[in-house]
Amino acid sequence: MFNLPDRTLYNRRIPKNKFYEKLKANTKLKDLFVEQVDYIVWKHKLSKDTVNLEPTEDVQEIQVFEIHLKQRDLSREILENIDKAIPYPIIHVLIYQNLAKFAVAYKQRNRNNEDRAVIRSYYESDWQPIKQISVNLLQGLDLQATYENFIRSLMSVDTGADEELSDVVRRQEEIERLTRECARLEARIKSERQFNRKVELNMELQKKRKELISFGVNPAQ
Repeated sequence: MFNLPDRTLYNRRIPKNKFYEKLKANTKLKDLFVEQVDYIVWKHKLSKDTVNLEPTEDVQEIQVFEIHLKQRDLSREILENIDKAIPYPIIHVLIYQNLAKFAVAYKQRNRNNEDRAVIRSYYESDWQPIKQISVNLLQGLDLQATYENFIRSLMSVDTGADEELSDVVRRQEEIERLTRECARLEARIKSERQFNRKVELNMELQKKRKELISFGVNPAQ
C-alpha cells in the first residue's frame, strides 16, 4: 500500500485495553472502541534506522496504524484518543471489509509535556478499494517533510511549496470555521420570521461570505 522497505514493518497488534489504561478511558470511550473497532495493528515504524531519513526536533518518528473497523464510520473521538496516547505522528489506515482510507492529524510537539503532542486538525482521504491503493509515502528529505507532505496531499486547499504547513493549517481551520458560520446563519435566516432580523442576519452572512472569498473560496449562494 505504501511501498515501504521491509525493515519498516512492525506488524504488532495492540490490544484495545492498552489504550484504555494509557488514557484512563471512561465508559463512553470504551464503548466506542468496542462498538466500532475490531482490532488495531501497529503496521510500520518510520525512523532514521528504518528509512534512512533524518529526524527533526518536531518529528522523531512516524507510525503507521491499521485500524480494522466493525462499521464504515469511525468516531473522531477514537482517533483523537489514539493520537493522545502516542506522541509521535501517526498515519491511520482505516480498513473496512475491502475498503481503506487514510486519516492523519496535524500534531505539533508539546514543549511543556513531551508525552502529549498538541493535536490540531484531521485530514482524510476518500474510501477506496484496498487493491487500488498505492502510495509512495517517502516524499521528503527528512521525516518531518515526509509527514508534512503526506498531510498536504490530503488537504482540500491549495498549498504553496514555500508556505509553512502551520500557516496552511490555520488557513484551512479559518475556512472551515467561516463555512460553519455561514451554514448556521443560513439556517437562522430560514427560520426567522421578523423581516428586520432577517435583514440583519443576511448582512452578517454576506460579511462571512466575503471573508471566505478572501481565502479563495467561492461560497454556495
